Amino acid sequence: MSKPNFGGLDWIKFIVALMVVANHTGPFLSYSATADFVLSNLLTRIAVPVFFMTAGYLFYRKLTGDPAKDRKTLYGYMRRTGKLYLIAIVLYIPLNVYKGYFSDSFTVYSLFKDIVFDGTFYHLWYLPALMLGLLITYVIDRMKSMNAMLAVAGGLYVVGLLGDSYYGILPSGSGITRVYAGMFTVFDYTRNGFFYAPIFLALGAWAAKHPSPARSPMANATLFACSLGMMVLEGSILHAFDIPRHDSMYIFALPATYFLFHWAMQWKVRSSKTFREWRVWVYILHPIAIVLVRGGAEATHLERLFIANSLLHFAAVCLVSVGMSAVTVWAVENQRKRKHRPSRFVLEQS
Repeated sequence: MSKPNFGGLDWIKFIVALMVVANHTGPFLSYSATADFVLSNLLTRIAVPVFFMTAGYLFYRKLTGDPAKDRKTLYGYMRRTGKLYLIAIVLYIPLNVYKGYFSDSFTVYSLFKDIVFDGTFYHLWYLPALMLGLLITYVIDRMKSMNAMLAVAGGLYVVGLLGDSYYGILPSGSGITRVYAGMFTVFDYTRNGFFYAPIFLALGAWAAKHPSPARSPMANATLFACSLGMMVLEGSILHAFDIPRHDSMYIFALPATYFLFHWAMQWKVRSSKTFREWRVWVYILHPIAIVLVRGGAEATHLERLFIANSLLHFAAVCLVSVGMSAVTVWAVENQRKRKHRPSRFVLEQS
């Protein structure tokens, strides 16, 4: 795979990382409730599926078919993701204390639910979802086939849809609603690693193992735009009839993600490891940036600009998030260099 293709993935993941920030800040809220709903509640729902599909693609393209080597690749990926998740959990303990997370409702069971499914902070659910979803797709692929992986993942997504954006179509008081009520004692949303992540990881796996369709960039862009438009229409209709329990999962998110991925693979831009790592930390750190922007605005009496003005608030959070990410990547890279740098004694003896 050529570097420009990976550069496209780097850029699209950075863009959708900023869309996640938009989802949590409401850029148009002080201008138009309708425009903000379309952006923050509909268009941004393409962001996490892109993360999952690119993760599936990059993981499955490394697999060789050798069971021992592939297990080693899986364990390495899970270990790195788990380490990042642990760092993020610790990082957000102060904010959790401030929010009252460790109140009387806090139990060992609630902690287990959050660590495995919901995340210990509102955006951290993505990391356990990635690990669980990857484990599910990997096991199915090894036991059956990639077609079976897609079929099972698709079935899980349908179950997830009925617990998310399509929950309102379930008959009230029926047996199936009681089943979902039981499920919601184990996790808060079906937007998790069991029902949500596998299908997008499977689409990425399919893209890694099968030749890219011979479509022009314009064709992929058009198909993406049409699919995204249908997703916006889908979400608008569902909300108009007050059907969603939550609004993370949509049917047309599948083709929209698929075509956006293949379009991004055709972008002729350079790949950058540093830029790629910024995206990771923008996602991890942006809630802290939200707190810093709000606190800074209050301390300087600039609430009218950076809190009341939703667009400026969004822009400020993005800038602070990117700045914090750049500093974090720089610090990690310097620590890595110092760790691998030969000691003075070794240099003197050489």
